[in-house]
Amino acid sequence: MLRTVLRSALVGSLFIYELTCPAQTTLVPGDVAVLGINASNGGCGGWPVSSDEFTFIILKDIVNATTIDITDNGYERQFANQWGDTEGLFRLTRVGGPLAKGTPVTVWVNGTTNAITTSAGWTVNTAIATPSPVTGPFNLNSMGDQIFFTQGGTWTNPNATAQNMTFSGTVLYAFNTKTVWSSLANTTGDSGLPPGSLCFSSAPLSASDWVKFQPGEYPTFITRTARQWIAELDNPTRWTNYLSCTAYNTTGPMYASGSFGSLPYTVVPMTTPVPVPGRWTGYYDTDWYSCRNWDDVTVPGPATNVTISPLFAPANNCVIGVSASPPTAQCANLTLTSAGVARTLTIQNSGVLQVGGTVSVTNSGAVSAFNGVTLGNGATDGNLTANGITLSGNGSFKGGFRSEQPGNTVAIGGNITINAGGYLDLQGGLTGGTVSLTGNYSNNDAATAFDEVGSNMIFNGAGPQSINTSGFQEEFAYLTLNKSSNDLTLNAPILVKSTLTLTSGRMMTSNPTGLLSMGNISTIFGANDAAPSFVHGPMVKIGNTAFTFPIGKNLRLHPASITNLTAGGLDAFIGEYFETDPNLAIGTPIETPPLDHISSCEYWQVDQYAGTPLGRVTLSWKQPASCGVTNLADLRVAHWDGTMWRDRGNGGAAGSFLIGTIPQAAAQESAFAPGGYWTLASISVDNPLPIELLWFDARPDGSQVRLDWATASERDNDYFTIERSANGQDFEEVTRVDGAGNSVSTLTYLDYDRWPLPGTSFYRLRQTDLDGATSVSNMVPVTFSGHGGNGLVVLNDVDQVIGVHDFAVGGTVEVLDMTGRLVWKGRVEMEGRSYVPTSALGTGAYVLRVSDAMRSESAPFVR
Repeated sequence: MLRTVLRSALVGSLFIYELTCPAQTTLVPGDVAVLGINASNGGCGGWPVSSDEFTFIILKDIVNATTIDITDNGYERQFANQWGDTEGLFRLTRVGGPLAKGTPVTVWVNGTTNAITTSAGWTVNTAIATPSPVTGPFNLNSMGDQIFFTQGGTWTNPNATAQNMTFSGTVLYAFNTKTVWSSLANTTGDSGLPPGSLCFSSAPLSASDWVKFQPGEYPTFITRTARQWIAELDNPTRWTNYLSCTAYNTTGPMYASGSFGSLPYTVVPMTTPVPVPGRWTGYYDTDWYSCRNWDDVTVPGPATNVTISPLFAPANNCVIGVSASPPTAQCANLTLTSAGVARTLTIQNSGVLQVGGTVSVTNSGAVSAFNGVTLGNGATDGNLTANGITLSGNGSFKGGFRSEQPGNTVAIGGNITINAGGYLDLQGGLTGGTVSLTGNYSNNDAATAFDEVGSNMIFNGAGPQSINTSGFQEEFAYLTLNKSSNDLTLNAPILVKSTLTLTSGRMMTSNPTGLLSMGNISTIFGANDAAPSFVHGPMVKIGNTAFTFPIGKNLRLHPASITNLTAGGLDAFIGEYFETDPNLAIGTPIETPPLDHISSCEYWQVDQYAGTPLGRVTLSWKQPASCGVTNLADLRVAHWDGTMWRDRGNGGAAGSFLIGTIPQAAAQESAFAPGGYWTLASISVDNPLPIELLWFDARPDGSQVRLDWATASERDNDYFTIERSANGQDFEEVTRVDGAGNSVSTLTYLDYDRWPLPGTSFYRLRQTDLDGATSVSNMVPVTFSGHGGNGLVVLNDVDQVIGVHDFAVGGTVEVLDMTGRLVWKGRVEMEGRSYVPTSALGTGAYVLRVSDAMRSESAPFVR
């Protein structure tokens, strides 16, 4: 801004006028391009032999004061990141008013005197470098040289002729009349390509002193966007070499005179849309890495959203890996759409595409064998990493993703979603494509939307994952579970046809909405406790081959097998493991001889699921979950017949007390119904099998309450808590004792309540597992002698009525109904309390009366 101050002699006033000088137009790479080079104009129109003529266009409107620096000094002529300093360098400044975009500007240079003239409206300054001006003449070498257009910044030239000039501004465009950019050649005819200029440069097919741009539609000129013109100019096939300056000057298009073709254009015709980064135009060919194929003439980077659509690319599909071993392609998100014309992205020749976000493929109406993304081509492979894949279509018009070759790599760090019209193709015969997935798999179309033959779907996310459909059974060829943490949940039924590999992570199943089925020739590989990795829930095995169900619960694998099958190819068994007391879950603990007892820790379901297959059942044990196996000879397989547990014998128990298997004795089981329930049993008191609290007692001991208990075995026992209540309902923690964790032998415990409550208190024992599950014992009342006439207190427990009192041993205990009739009578057998069995009482209201020779006390209660 220029401020002028004028003083008025008449009134002594000051007048301040502000004259605003317009700022120059800031140009960015690709705003300038060359139309023609005449590097040897000598002999034409009286010009010296060393004279040059070149024409360029500016692809945006500019205002006065806009500057453009032009040099034929080579970038990295002798030193990295530095420019030569013995050739020409000059600045053009616009002074002729605004210049419309696309208007050609022609420069004539006398290579002998460095005299420079231009089209009207420009001034020239040849001394713009400091501290040592570049005074060498601008003179384009015969048979090859380079020319650069720049703006802004500073040209710093420390020493003349040292080839160490630096530039801090912006390189707008680079042009090479040779075909190769060569750094550090240290000649006036060679140059490296400045950083960021790859997509904003041109190099004709062969070296020439006279070369001119002719668009593909010449002799007419069609209208293009600025970036489309850059892409067209960057196409070597659009340039014509001439044999002389006369041919160059007299053959159209003649840019210097304003005659472009069949019409005398004054500007290159342009439209004004802003170029969209990441929009594929396929303007030149199918190569992803060719900048001329992108709307903004820039190959996408990791922050660029890419769109491939026939709306913007009417001719060419996109290919990553046109040539072998291409660099890694990157983008933020990839959207591929097809409407009327199919569009595909192919990744081949070991090409890699890294998508930071989601790959979205849609098809609203293209009729083609395939529309979408394809990995691999023939014998070549492709690689894709992305944060998700979403596939959608419209009726029969499919939007798909194809990776059929085993050498492909597909790693999806999010979800795979197949919507209506989507299509996922991984089939490749015996060995198809492999996909690693850290998110959820959802097929909202139909089973035919996933072509799985020979493929492997690997679930390897650290977070929870799931398989979802719209209700149908999804089919997988190979399915691998290899999760560092959390589980895979089936929210839909699935069928694994070939191999289920269980390396790490549990598969959470349910029947029928999340049921796992294994095909007739399918196999299981892996399954373990360490990770852990197994099927947590029911699963089905189809066919007539022997099979081990890799089933378990919580953190433990407890397999069961079915062998010696008599079955058809469509017959099936279902299997599931339960870490629960079968006496409570299945039926009362009635065992037929010679069984002594069954497990109260676990049971299995191995049952007919389809048809009436027959087979031999084998169970397993594993400590501590199986609660103690101490005598393999006495161990038995037991089967529930609907009324009681029946002995199915010991067909050869094998293993140790810690882990092993036991088949039933019969070669086949002929009657699996009802339910197909099985558990371990013993024909002796050996093999404890149940987990049990043997007893818990509390009694006065001087000024304290002594607390005793014992366990027959323990499994995942974290600690015990002694709880106390003054009224039998509200309990508080008194003390905590660590458990043994796991044990198959009898353990006794002792602790004290050192500050008991006065009068009557109620104690109970709470046991807590490592996973937080708890169980509680019956309550035990404690009353100190001479408690001060608190009276008789009646406590209703599950299987007995407890009278708490201060009567001495030998007193009488009676229960009367509400008519006064005696219904039960006993004696005080221990100090402080008496027990009445509930089996002696029906439902109703009663009175408990305790008496001795001196007194009597009564209290009502209800059962």
